Amino acid sequence: RGGFGEGGGRGFGGGITHTPAPEPSTEAHLEIFIKYLPSWTTEDDLKKLFTPCGPMQDPVLMRDTSTGMCKGVGWITFTSDAAFKKAIAMNGVAMGGRHLAISQGTVRAGAPKGTAQAPGTHTPALINEVVQSLIVDPDGVYVDATFGRGGHTRGLLAKLSANGRLHAFDLDPLAIAAGKELEREDSRFKIHYAPFGSMAECLKGEGALTGVLMDLGISSPQLDERTRGFKPEQDGPLDLRFDLTKGEPAWQFLRTVPRAELIRILRSYGEEDKVAARRIADAIVLAREAGSLPKRTTELADLIVRVKGREYQPMHPAKPTFQALRIHLNDEFDELRRGMAASLDLLKEGGKIGIITWKHLECAIVVEFLRAHELARNELPLMQWCEEQQPSSLAALKREAAFLMDEPRRPTEAELKYNSRSRSAVLHLLRKQSGIRVPQLEGLCYDALDWEQL
Repeated sequence: RGGFGEGGGRGFGGGITHTPAPEPSTEAHLEIFIKYLPSWTTEDDLKKLFTPCGPMQDPVLMRDTSTGMCKGVGWITFTSDAAFKKAIAMNGVAMGGRHLAISQGTVRAGAPKGTAQAPGTHTPALINEVVQSLIVDPDGVYVDATFGRGGHTRGLLAKLSANGRLHAFDLDPLAIAAGKELEREDSRFKIHYAPFGSMAECLKGEGALTGVLMDLGISSPQLDERTRGFKPEQDGPLDLRFDLTKGEPAWQFLRTVPRAELIRILRSYGEEDKVAARRIADAIVLAREAGSLPKRTTELADLIVRVKGREYQPMHPAKPTFQALRIHLNDEFDELRRGMAASLDLLKEGGKIGIITWKHLECAIVVEFLRAHELARNELPLMQWCEEQQPSSLAALKREAAFLMDEPRRPTEAELKYNSRSRSAVLHLLRKQSGIRVPQLEGLCYDALDWEQL
C-alpha cells in the first residue's frame, strides 16, 4: 500500500516494529527529497549534479540491502538558503533518461536522514485521522482489512479498552507471520489468512462491527521483496501475486491472455492511453509468438521501454503495466467491492468504514459503491419533491442499510513534513445509517415524472 509516488510511508525492511508519528521539528531546514533516481545512482553522482547549486552536506541514498543499488530516492541538505532554492528549482531535471522529482524534505531530531525509515519500521499514513475517526467506542469490535505489517493495527489497539477486539486480514505470508506474533502479544487481536471480502464468513458469531479500515494498494515491504516482482526496476520472477499459493503468476498469464483482453487490462487498470496499451500488447503477443516472452521483471520492463520510448512522466515507463497486471491478477477492485458490501452488512448502525486510497482508480470505485448505496438525505431536491408529490409512495419504500459520506481526511502539513510519501493518501469515511437509498428514491420519482433512467 504505497511505494514512492503512489503510497504512503510504509517501512522498507518487512519487519513489524511500528514507528509512531513523531512531532516534526520547528527548525528551519534546507533539505531536498529526490525521487525517481536510476538504480545505478551513487552519492558522487548526486553531488556532481547539484554542485552548481552551492554548498551542501554529503548526499544520502536509500539503498537495497541485498544489492546495494539505489532504490530510487535520496536526500541532500544544503548549507545556504540560496543553494536550497536553486536545488528546488531543478525539479524535473533529466538524469539517466528520467526526470527527477525534487521537493522539500525534512529534518527531525533523532530520526534517520530525511524521511527515510530505518529497516523494519513502519509509519502508517493518516494514523491519527484513522484512530480519531474510527475508534468511537473503545469497547467495540473493529477490523483492519489490510494488515500489512500492522502499523494501523497497533494504532487502533492502543485506543481500545481491555474489552475491545480487533480482527485483521491479509494474504501475504510475511504479513501473517507478523500478525501471529502480534496475536501472541495481545489477546484482543486476531489475524485471518483470508481476503477481506470474506470477512462475513470469518467473523460469524462476533457480533456487529463498530469500524472497518481498508488501506488499499501495495505495501513497501511487498515492493521490496524481489521474489514477488512488483518493481519493474528490480530483477526477479515476474509473479505479481499477493498470495503465492493461489492463481497464476504474471509470466504464465501472459502466455494465454488474448490481445484484446490485455489491451483492456492495460487501459482499465494501468490507465495507459489507447495507443500505448495497444502497442504494449502488440509487443507482448509478438514476443509470445516468437517464444521469447519475458519471465522476469526486468525483461518485461525492457520490452516496454523499447515500445514506449521517451516519456514526459518521471516514473518508470513500465510501472503502469506492472500495476495493471497486479490489479488484475489479484482481483483487487472486485475484492474492494466485496469488502465494502460485507462492511455494510456487518457494521452496526452508526458504524464507519474508513478507506485509504492512493490513486484515482481506487477513489472512483469507492464513490461508485457509495452512489449505489447512498442514503437519501432530507435536503436532497428529489426527496423534497417526493415528500410533497408522492408522500404515500415514499412511505411505502423499504428502509435499507445505507452509507453517508463524512468529510474525507487528508494528511496534515505536519504529517507531510515527516512522512512525505503520504501526500497521495485520502481517507474516505462512510457511515452506516438505515433509510431510503438514493437509487430507490430516483426509481420512484422517475416513474412518477415519466423520466428516462439514463
